[in-house]
Amino acid sequence: MRAVLADPRFLVPAAPAAEPEAGMAWLRGAVSRFSNGAEHARRRARVTGLLDALDPVRLRREACERAGVELAGGARVDVMATLARRVPVGVLATRLGVPEDRREEVVAAVTAMAAAYHLPPAPGTASAGDAAVGVLAAALGEGEEPDPGLLAAVAGALIQACDATAGLVGNTLAVVARLPADLSVRWPVEALLAETLRWDPPVRLTRRVAAEDATAGGATVPAGAVLVLDLAAANRDPEVFPDPHRFDPARFDPARFDSDRFREGLLPQGGGHLGFGSGIRPCPGERAALALAAGVVEAALGHRLADPEIPYEPSPNLRVPARLHLESATTTEGPR
Repeated sequence: MRAVLADPRFLVPAAPAAEPEAGMAWLRGAVSRFSNGAEHARRRARVTGLLDALDPVRLRREACERAGVELAGGARVDVMATLARRVPVGVLATRLGVPEDRREEVVAAVTAMAAAYHLPPAPGTASAGDAAVGVLAAALGEGEEPDPGLLAAVAGALIQACDATAGLVGNTLAVVARLPADLSVRWPVEALLAETLRWDPPVRLTRRVAAEDATAGGATVPAGAVLVLDLAAANRDPEVFPDPHRFDPARFDPARFDSDRFREGLLPQGGGHLGFGSGIRPCPGERAALALAAGVVEAALGHRLADPEIPYEPSPNLRVPARLHLESATTTEGPR
């Protein structure tokens, strides 16, 4: 799978360009996610420039503080409704130029855009995310039309930080909140996130299209064929991860990795999971996403599942809890 992700003959399915007035159709045609070649490199560079300028320590601290406010008091909280999208997207949006007083409005808009991002409407029909693109544009422009390239870069970064980060937060807490308190704090948050990305990743699949006749895994792939890459299955390859079906954060013990990179959640590409892709176009938001998720998970570590039944959102390639109710451990077990 890594060979396919590193092979320039395998492209992402591209979105056609559209006029700015077209809302989500325009956005799909303007972001780096659905482009290839030189255009992808140019658009990606703008996104990475924005994200690389951010301090991951500050992102994590702010996410932890905001999540802590929501969790204060020990009352039952639905993490997915109040924290998993709202905190990471809100923190990142303000760091990327959205005014604080428009934060919640933009969070709602990005959530709507993310829901419509991978599902183009039928020709001639409007997308549910069209109006949301306008909300983000107005917030970034502060009364003036923002630069289209900036709008696409910020929108793409926020959308990528929405559902996938929510899934990472939810999937991590779904397993960690079941553990005894002494076990849930045995490993650093970074190890919990890394093992969740391997064991129960929020992004399960990705696709590539063969631009020319090629081979993959010893099989001939004709030009135009679409490959569906099962990232979740690859993350449980027993030749890479011994006892792959066991949730074991010790796999990502900080002592095994460069300490500075590990604190930012960055693992050696050859020995890590595929939670953020690999090869030519790994996710440019890895560092920011891990910092934001770490802040939320850190704030919730003193909580336990209030309801062991966790439903999941219907999706062909994402695994995101629909609801995940937590309450303070002192509420269920009494003071310690």
